[in-house]
Amino acid sequence: MKVSLILSLILILCSCASSSNKQQEAIGNGYVILSFDINEQGQTENIEVVESSHEGFFDNEAINSLKKWKYRPKLVNGVPTKKENQKVQLEFEIKKD
Repeated sequence: MKVSLILSLILILCSCASSSNKQQEAIGNGYVILSFDINEQGQTENIEVVESSHEGFFDNEAINSLKKWKYRPKLVNGVPTKKENQKVQLEFEIKKD
């Protein structure tokens, strides 16, 4: 009884892992285009998804990545100034192991 229960559990775990890998393979590569502002300190803010492949599958990763970016702020007469309506396209690639 214990042996068959353990084997069943192993089979369930293996099938779950392979189905998530199949889902990732089916998704393939993707992209997200984001719009954002750069504040006076060079940090990104007001991040919004403009366009996305795969119905938003990569959106959260793209937003979280862009939040970490730091820019040299735009200077106007030597004073750091907010730069609005910037756009960037982030590419995602799922690699097989």
